[in-house]
Amino acid sequence: MGEQVRSPVGYVVPVDAVTPREAVDLAVMAEQAGFGGTMAADLFQPWLPSLGQAPNVWPLLGALAEHTTGDFGAGMVAAGGRQHPAAIAQAAATLASLHPGRHWLSLGGGEALHEHVTGGYWPEAPERIARLFEAVDLIKRLYSGSLAERDVRYDGERFQMESARLWTMPEQAPSVLVATSGPMTARRAGRQADGLLAVAVQPAQAEQLLDRFREGAREAGKDPATMPTWLHLNISWADTDEEAARAVVERYPMAAMRFARGDLRSPHVVEQIARLVRPEDFPGRLPVSADPAVHVAEIKGYLELGYDRVFLHNVGINQVAFLAAFGRDVLPHLG
Repeated sequence: MGEQVRSPVGYVVPVDAVTPREAVDLAVMAEQAGFGGTMAADLFQPWLPSLGQAPNVWPLLGALAEHTTGDFGAGMVAAGGRQHPAAIAQAAATLASLHPGRHWLSLGGGEALHEHVTGGYWPEAPERIARLFEAVDLIKRLYSGSLAERDVRYDGERFQMESARLWTMPEQAPSVLVATSGPMTARRAGRQADGLLAVAVQPAQAEQLLDRFREGAREAGKDPATMPTWLHLNISWADTDEEAARAVVERYPMAAMRFARGDLRSPHVVEQIARLVRPEDFPGRLPVSADPAVHVAEIKGYLELGYDRVFLHNVGINQVAFLAAFGRDVLPHLG
């Protein structure tokens, strides 16, 4: 990655709203605009039928990485019926081997929209969290053993792996972050994972997550100051406030849903529920504004809390204009 100093603000490619080729082109534009790093979510369906796309994240990241120079990662990957942890570990290790020092991985508890497609019982939240950390454990053990050129066997309550190793490994294993909005999960992430990705949190909650993550790290004898603490931030920017408000209602109504959406199984169900959402439901949920200063203040607030990086997901269709505007009017004010 060289000695180039990169912005603490990264870009979230809207993979469910653009074609894979457009996603790669947007990642290139983001880097040219000054964004530092790219995130692409692991999904199987779009949240709304109107968004229209749902590519496999692994080949998309491979293509994206060939056209950029910054770091990149898979966001909120869930281990379970759709992907065994060993398969996730292998995919990430291969990307990290192709692009040394650039690839990282974040694991989440999963959402039914993406994970129920292989059938079987969809577990309650506590079981999903237990499964998440068993996957973290398996992946980190597999990486450690593979780097030491020895086989690893895993016999957990939720995942099993026969004696095996990854034969393609980078010199340094990809960092494994935990994506969460829950303080208890953040604390456990501090103990077991390499870093934290806070998702869908407000400032007070974000501060609590950071505190709990650091507590967990210290409990495990680790120095939290050396561990990545990142935040995924949804925003709506457009040329006018009215356009920004309309975009969030039409393209990201999930932000105003006052219940856990992890059990929703179909984009068509989300679409039906979204019809109940109104513009007045969004204030305080995410920044919705045409004013760059509003977004500078929001992002700066999270950085001042102690987060190393903030990855931005603009919910609107205007990605090219967003990248140009933020490269010009927002990133220069954020280091």
